[in-house]
Amino acid sequence: MNMRTNGGGAGETRLSLDAMTSDFVVDVANIVREQSLLGPRPADLSRLLLLLDALAEFACDEDVRVYGVCDSSLLRDTRLTPAERALLGSWADEGRIEVRPVADPRILELAEQLDMPAVTFDNFTDHIPGRPWIAGNTDTFLKPRNNPAGPGLVVVPRVLPVPEEWQISRKVEESDLLASGLYDRRGHGARTDLLSRLWRCADDACPLFGARRAAGQPMPRHQRGAVLCPTHETPLTAMGTVPARIQLKVRIDGTVRARFAVHEGETVTVGRAPAAAGGIALAALQGFGPAARNWISRNHLTVTFTGDRALVRDTSSNGTVVERRGPDAKLRNGSEWVLRPGHRVLLHDTVALELSGRQHVFTEEAAAVPPTPLTSADTGPTLLHSPPRRGEQGSRGNQRGRTTRRHR
Repeated sequence: MNMRTNGGGAGETRLSLDAMTSDFVVDVANIVREQSLLGPRPADLSRLLLLLDALAEFACDEDVRVYGVCDSSLLRDTRLTPAERALLGSWADEGRIEVRPVADPRILELAEQLDMPAVTFDNFTDHIPGRPWIAGNTDTFLKPRNNPAGPGLVVVPRVLPVPEEWQISRKVEESDLLASGLYDRRGHGARTDLLSRLWRCADDACPLFGARRAAGQPMPRHQRGAVLCPTHETPLTAMGTVPARIQLKVRIDGTVRARFAVHEGETVTVGRAPAAAGGIALAALQGFGPAARNWISRNHLTVTFTGDRALVRDTSSNGTVVERRGPDAKLRNGSEWVLRPGHRVLLHDTVALELSGRQHVFTEEAAAVPPTPLTSADTGPTLLHSPPRRGEQGSRGNQRGRTTRRHR
């Protein structure tokens, strides 16, 4: 197909890299690969050309100017025809579209700094930590859809969702994996075959993959079929497999104060000051206050990871609450709960555990939480006054009005 003789010539005149005079910024690859538009082809350049016409109608301006930013991978996408790839390449050579290894940061920069509407189906979840204005945004983003009244496309406003934190973490991990060549966007997802291996660098002193690295493994780099050390740019050697693991976050007053890993088949005790080796001593963490100290048991709960399940078992005196989409679940001594993303395990109204959204690579390995020496206040019972119920004094400032019992 000759794209220039099928509407390409007229549409491409609307493409401009003059940011100061452009009316919209368009996520080119995102639109071209959107299969809800104009049939099932995995990639179709006519979607972009018809979008340019739809934007002219949306703006009531036949001379509309559109700033297109394109992922470089689209120029090599074999799901496009040779003519479509040639046309994209000519636009890049002529300065009609901007080509970036990853388009998202540039799209957001233009939208933010120039107050330019962005046309895309992307939710930019992985960028929310640095640009919190994205979540729930109602006035910056647009999307095309098939014209219900006839051929072509129409443009409509978008309301971006507000994702949960674990969803943000998972999307950030996806972006990190993609940048390291460890994620396949065409439906295969993360390269678990590479991520599940233990890698070693030829340089024993390598800080990332050297023989002396004690815990955890960062991301290697996968490029043209080779697994490389990011520091030395040399091939890594596979030394075995990495045990499956999950990562949990400890929040105190809403702030993540620690992270810890639980490996397949392992059980970790979490509490005020567990005696067992490898236990997570919450009292050693910054922000752990007197109310939490008096409420949380020395060995409050255990977390076991087995068979792809994270199982929480209450071993406390005062119980545990699991917040979720439905009604809260209340655990008592001996009760168990399968922990899933989005659940929040409250040991006290100020102290919570939750699963990290990351599934493969944990960039912040938890340092060992040191045990806290027991004092007379820890070893004996502590009575609390009946606390206010939720909503009477802050959403997480106090306990839930439970009967105080002796610590185990």
